[in-house]
Amino acid sequence: MTRGLRVLFLGALLAVVGAACVGRPEAGTQARPPAPLHYAEATVDGHRLLADDPWGSGRVVEVLGDLDGAEHIAVVVPGSGQHRGNFRASGAHPGAVPLANGRALQAEMRERAPEVPSAVVVWLGYLPPQGYSADLAGIARARRGADALARFAREVLPSGARVTLACHSYGTAVCGLAAARAGVAEDVVALASPGMGVADAEAIRARVWATRAPDDWIRWVPSLRLGPLGLGADPMDPAFGAVRFAPGHISGHTQYYRPGSAALAATAAIAVGEYGAVAGTRP
Repeated sequence: MTRGLRVLFLGALLAVVGAACVGRPEAGTQARPPAPLHYAEATVDGHRLLADDPWGSGRVVEVLGDLDGAEHIAVVVPGSGQHRGNFRASGAHPGAVPLANGRALQAEMRERAPEVPSAVVVWLGYLPPQGYSADLAGIARARRGADALARFAREVLPSGARVTLACHSYGTAVCGLAAARAGVAEDVVALASPGMGVADAEAIRARVWATRAPDDWIRWVPSLRLGPLGLGADPMDPAFGAVRFAPGHISGHTQYYRPGSAALAATAAIAVGEYGAVAGTRP
């Protein structure tokens, strides 16, 4: 797709989602940024929470494992359409439940490195775009999410642990912008990225890994930025500079954490520092 066609596509997308969200609660109730999350550990119904805020579509941050004693910490960052209501919903579409994805990653990390203490944080600490919101075509929510994620990584996570951001879809833009700052993560894994908010991997102060299923519809999203529109370059483009790895036999947009998949195995290997186990294409 040429740059001109991408611009036209992006404009059409914005017009469609803008028209679709007229009169929707999403268009008005979340126009103003939320207050910064207050992190305080609490156990509720067996869930170890660091934050739980119902405002807007809701923000939830849950810990799996011993965070304070972990040498490796993976932070799962969901994308658009994720909210407090489906954070742990058992009846939702497989692969689209943030907590279930975090548990799958935790199990795979423990299987790969059972002797090394590790933990997973499922971080829905920002308000992703919901439904057919005009925010889907813009960078604003990703920027706010990046500010919140960088603060969380620097101020809340244990300082001695090695951190990997495992990010899906719109969440990859949050992670790319957050990790453009020092002291956020050692590795960033971009799953099904529409753009990481930056021009290339050199702008990210971490190792960047990327994968995408061959039939994932996200590949049709224009990879460019025009002011506040668009989410930046495609990390699957060799020119971006990410290490690209095959996702294995998965399809669609939501199977990247499927147990037994190559995508999950590679993400877990990266999270525990087993880079040699990932068959990737280096730039």
